[in-house]
Amino acid sequence: MSDEVLVLLLPQLRPVVVESVAVVDGAVVITAHTRDGPAACTGCGRSSSWPHSSYQRHAADEAVGGRPLRIDLTVRRLYCENPDCPKTTFAEQVQGLTVRYQRRTPALQAVVTAVAVALAGRAGARLLLGLHLILSGATLLTCVMGIPDPSAATPGVLAVDDFALLRGHRYGTLLVDTETRLPIEVWDTREAEPLAVWLRAHPGIEAVCRDGSRVYRSAISAGAPDAVQVSDRFHLWQGLGRKVREAVAAHRACLTPPAADGEASPDPDGPAAQRARRTHTAVHALLDQGIGIRATARRLGVDRNVVRRFARAATWQQAAPTWPKRPGILGPYRAYLQQRWEEGEHNIAALHREVTARGFTGSEATVRLYPTTLRQTLDAGVSPPALVPSVFQVTRWIMAPPETLDEERRTALKQLLARCPELATVHDRVRSFAEVLAKGSANLLHRWITKAKADGIPQLTTYAAGLADDLDAVRAGVTLPHSSGVIEGRVTDLKLIKRQMGGRAGIPLLRKRVILVAHSRRILKPRTGEDPWMINDYENLG
Repeated sequence: MSDEVLVLLLPQLRPVVVESVAVVDGAVVITAHTRDGPAACTGCGRSSSWPHSSYQRHAADEAVGGRPLRIDLTVRRLYCENPDCPKTTFAEQVQGLTVRYQRRTPALQAVVTAVAVALAGRAGARLLLGLHLILSGATLLTCVMGIPDPSAATPGVLAVDDFALLRGHRYGTLLVDTETRLPIEVWDTREAEPLAVWLRAHPGIEAVCRDGSRVYRSAISAGAPDAVQVSDRFHLWQGLGRKVREAVAAHRACLTPPAADGEASPDPDGPAAQRARRTHTAVHALLDQGIGIRATARRLGVDRNVVRRFARAATWQQAAPTWPKRPGILGPYRAYLQQRWEEGEHNIAALHREVTARGFTGSEATVRLYPTTLRQTLDAGVSPPALVPSVFQVTRWIMAPPETLDEERRTALKQLLARCPELATVHDRVRSFAEVLAKGSANLLHRWITKAKADGIPQLTTYAAGLADDLDAVRAGVTLPHSSGVIEGRVTDLKLIKRQMGGRAGIPLLRKRVILVAHSRRILKPRTGEDPWMINDYENLG
């Protein structure tokens, strides 16, 4: 292979003289030496041509033709001719081939850095095996931790939110610049002091988006008293949704429709409801005797948070579980099966063919279960009990825009609100609050708070009182365009990174990867109007 072709394929060899190319033990080995001439001292930068000695370096490079590539490069050690330089001798460096204290070329190091940032330890090591490079997971983690944090200016608008390190026990805090959409800082606590200290060290922040946390509110007031606090619309709507769910749970009995003539009555008391009733009774009985939360939890064998939830609930319905109940794969076809059964079609295979033609994807055995479990009811000419919507489903119906509900759900919601005036009031308040957020009107917000307090619905009264207590931030969230939606996406990224490492990453490694992964995305896919960076900019990170 001529030198011209070799340099064309491997341009990093242009500054050196290639002596030979060979395949040794399955690897391509290129032997080369540096050219004569002055070299810059690594201590003072002054050029020198005074040779001291030479030695050979072995630098791994990117694979060629499916084989690992190693460059055996003979470099010179030179005397520094600057008497004021702290170095007597120095080893010359070849741009694009060598880096001090490193046995990988800059191009290969950029690949290793990119893999380490994206996949971290073991997963990154497995990927590098496919690139004909053997490195341990520990080496990749060391590589990640050695990358300095990208420089970032003080943000104009900051978003702060918490995330779970160990759900229910340990939480951390994430800071994001809403303008660049990049994470800035991560730490393993959601106490006020670290946030206040960080804000004092970064003056000039104009606004801070947050949720309704009193801890973050006090931290921002202490660290950046001139910044506008914004309780953004996402958290306002999310908080209202929680209160709506509590209100629906408190009126659980209203969810069961009255039995019509010739229809079996549904049973509203499932196993979960029965357990909730027993737990509520036991918790309040022990608390009335003066027994504390911890002792009550030990006696009943439940978590302290469960005891607290039932202790705060006036009725068992308010504390009962509200997980969504799925109607099952046969749910949408129950009415049709009932109609065909009443018409005299009792052949299971025929019924299966008919519902399959209507979009059913289950087996014939699933269709057989429906008439088998309800045969006595169907043979007696009595309609099977209606499905009772869950608290979760009704909450979703109330919170959803009416135009997004199909006819069946819209009718079920209308019937529910007709027999439960309290939930009808809740529905009206939800729709009026959606109007507040859509129009961004502070006047509508004040009216909504006043009406919610006057309605007498305990859950809405509590929510309205919370809005009034944090009125300045709520008003800013309604009227200003700032939002912490970007930080919710970054929290999702953080959870993915944490789970990618099996949940075993310490906060320093988690912090480093959260910041670097976000910046690497900007390198590979810049936003509109930015200069397209190349992947070699990973060298700038390292």
